[in-house]
Amino acid sequence: MRILQVTNFVSHLQLPVARQLASIVGRKNFRFAALHKLDSDRLRLGWRDKYTDPWILRVSENKFDLLEFDQWWDKADVVISGERLFQRMSNRINDGKLCFYMSERWWKPPIGIVRILSPKFFNMLLQFKKLAQNPAFHYLPKGPFASSDIDLISNLNDRKWRWGYFAENLLFLKKRNKSSPIIKILWVGRMLKWKRVDCLILAIADLSKKGYAVKLSLVGDGPEINKLKKLAAKLLNSTEYVFHNSMSTDKITQMMCKHDIFVLPSTAYEGWAIVINEAMSSGCAVVASKSAGAAAAMIINNVNGILFKSGNWHELSCQLERLINDKELRYKLIDNAHTTIQEKWSPDCAAKRFVSVAGALLNHRATPFYEDGPMSKP
Repeated sequence: MRILQVTNFVSHLQLPVARQLASIVGRKNFRFAALHKLDSDRLRLGWRDKYTDPWILRVSENKFDLLEFDQWWDKADVVISGERLFQRMSNRINDGKLCFYMSERWWKPPIGIVRILSPKFFNMLLQFKKLAQNPAFHYLPKGPFASSDIDLISNLNDRKWRWGYFAENLLFLKKRNKSSPIIKILWVGRMLKWKRVDCLILAIADLSKKGYAVKLSLVGDGPEINKLKKLAAKLLNSTEYVFHNSMSTDKITQMMCKHDIFVLPSTAYEGWAIVINEAMSSGCAVVASKSAGAAAAMIINNVNGILFKSGNWHELSCQLERLINDKELRYKLIDNAHTTIQEKWSPDCAAKRFVSVAGALLNHRATPFYEDGPMSKP
């Protein structure tokens, strides 16, 4: 089986599955095409651009890679594309060649489906509806909200498969013998308004008023950073919080291993949030907004994490208080989260399942059934 995976950048978001796919089908039968060069904003956020895997094609940087990409698009048995190359997809599927399109949600709040009033989005919608009528076209929604968004415009029936982002296998520490009385709470990301970091600061301030010993670490940069620093300085003691600059994925993993709880308070504008994968892999108890794609896809409330309503700092404070007071609950969430990632949402599991489903489709066999996780039915 020859597989071509197409994405925007060469990054840690897509490479884990790509490496597993290459391992399964063989490096000669796999190509990973990045259509754009990593931009300066992402480099400042700690993203790397030095990957040297032999099957990577840097389409915008090398004319020979561009030529090879064009050849693979036409000749690969399976194409997985995270880019909206709808005309190219149409050409493939009209020849009966298998094509999987993957995306985060289209109709993110607050604008939502009103985006179709834009001529660009309306034209994109029409192209997608046409693609969806072809049995060779399949969809990989990154999270349940992406799946329900697409349902508003097209019925793909049995050609829609759960998908997401998949983090590298990370170091897992159970932290059973922690002696420090201070609970360490972590947030990582871009400091944007819809990330609702203010909600987290307010929740920590509430815990502080109740006498709990907590230390909040905020990692990242962005347009909201000065407002958030002022809010933290106003509501918290200087010993209760610290701001860190953006870090590489490796350093973030090390940070997670040193913290007890990871919090993601984002609104529904958060398409996936791979930091949840990383935190669940790294021994943190995860408290996440139920609006985030990764949280809705992977977290079962009070089983492998805790869900709360984005923007409700009082509810967040109460949930954090539960975890501070109930060490066994914290450990249960950590253990179950790690199991969830290893057994269902790992790059290895996703790649194996994808190859099994694609192989069945290519050979006109019944596709395998998965109860949940990647390549299960939404």
